[in-house]
Amino acid sequence: MGRPKGSSNCTPLPAHPLIDQLKWEFALSSDGQLCDFLKVSRSTMSKIRHGTNAVSSDFILRVHKTTGWPVERIEGFL
Repeated sequence: MGRPKGSSNCTPLPAHPLIDQLKWEFALSSDGQLCDFLKVSRSTMSKIRHGTNAVSSDFILRVHKTTGWPVERIEGFL
């Protein structure tokens, strides 16, 4: 039978450590404030938070450009 079209055996890595560290380090009290800080949509953040979407390279680049964090540090939280 196989798996449904478009799905994979790999589940996205949890992004909670990255999201939580960003919120803590930049004194943001909600995911909404983080969205405004990073200039990403709330739906994008929700999909990442709930594991519907994986953290994309675009998102990693956005975090890097906004925070100045090295990509290696960002990936370390994932």
